[in-house]
Amino acid sequence: MLDGINIDPVAFTIPIGDGFPIYWYGIIVTLGIAVGVLWAAREIVKRNQSLDEFFNGLLIVIFSGYVFARLTYVLLEVFGGRGDQFQSFIDVINIRSGGINILGGFIGAGIVGWLYVRWRRLNFWHFADVAGPALLIAQAIGRWGNFINQELYGPPTTRPWGILIDAPFRLPQYADLSQFPLDTRFHPTFLYESILLFLGFIILIALNNRYRAVWKAGTLFGLFLIWWGTGRAIIEFFRRLAHEVPWSAALCATALLEEEVVEIAQTVGKALVEHYGVRPAWGAMNYTVHEAIEKEESGETKKTILRHLGTADDRRAADGAMREMHRLLEAYADGLTRRALA
Repeated sequence: MLDGINIDPVAFTIPIGDGFPIYWYGIIVTLGIAVGVLWAAREIVKRNQSLDEFFNGLLIVIFSGYVFARLTYVLLEVFGGRGDQFQSFIDVINIRSGGINILGGFIGAGIVGWLYVRWRRLNFWHFADVAGPALLIAQAIGRWGNFINQELYGPPTTRPWGILIDAPFRLPQYADLSQFPLDTRFHPTFLYESILLFLGFIILIALNNRYRAVWKAGTLFGLFLIWWGTGRAIIEFFRRLAHEVPWSAALCATALLEEEVVEIAQTVGKALVEHYGVRPAWGAMNYTVHEAIEKEESGETKKTILRHLGTADDRRAADGAMREMHRLLEAYADGLTRRALA
């Protein structure tokens, strides 16, 4: 499916000295950041926050994010016994040589962003809300730089959407061309993650446009953490296991991990629901809670879940749990109404 796309990693070379190559990876990542910033800037204005403060903080956060991403990668390489590649300070800070850790960059940028808004006495959660979806779209676009570099792929596959990986870019376990010839296809995990990120961006934007006036600041960021964290855990765990153990075992382990991640996501989601705000200016009721009740009352969710439960005891337990959930949601919504009208 992607065989016809064969792009040189070097987009062009600036004639300075021996030549200063500009890589497609950097161009694509920059494009992703620009799209994310464009959306975030429009959204921060809609939230009545300072656009000047947004751009001032943005420069600091992006720079610190790259610094932390690079330092995290270097530290992991050193701890993993591969520190010989860093012989000087230039080697440590040279991002062009390859190697950043997105999670380290995310954490570092978050810490610096929090310190900045505290210093400027801004509303942290409004800025976090616009940062979440912006990160999703930026990373979704940036992942295509990994495709051009032939990196971040998964195990061999016979699926038609598998990608070909040239011999110089093969992981050691797939370097034997007699066992894995050049026509061997590999799972494009970069594509899976890119699709998840694009989908998450669209969903969060739709929710934000509908519930911006109702949700407390910080709720959208919480939903971002659920989506991004769940997808990231599954993709990374899938890629790592696929490289180290047989594929059948990887599937089993991934299924167990996904179960744990979903449980965590549900816990966080419940906490977000419990912190939904009520603003009398928009109807004095949290209509998102009532919408959830109406969906539950339709019985579609209940029927779908019960259809996949094996035994009568399981079905009775699930039915009781859903009735209890309905009771709690209804009581919660009624409590919000009384509190808003008091």
